[in-house]
Amino acid sequence: MMRALFFGQAECLGRPVYYELLAEELEGEKECYGLRVRYGEETAEVRDLTSSQRRIQELLEALIRGAVTPVALDGVVEDWLLE
Repeated sequence: MMRALFFGQAECLGRPVYYELLAEELEGEKECYGLRVRYGEETAEVRDLTSSQRRIQELLEALIRGAVTPVALDGVVEDWLLE
């Protein structure tokens, strides 16, 4: 079962960008985290990024600071995974 939790928002070109933390319970009690970004009619999400709540929160905070939109999400996440 997946839960989506509102994490924060930023502004891009005068319109809000919304960020959500996705939490999905995997086998047993282990949770895996991802995220969703919404901007107008555009939505992008990436599931199963990390099992660390701290790391996904840090990524979401960076996305908010940069006002990252769904179009740029894949590139930012790819860079983050290489860190």
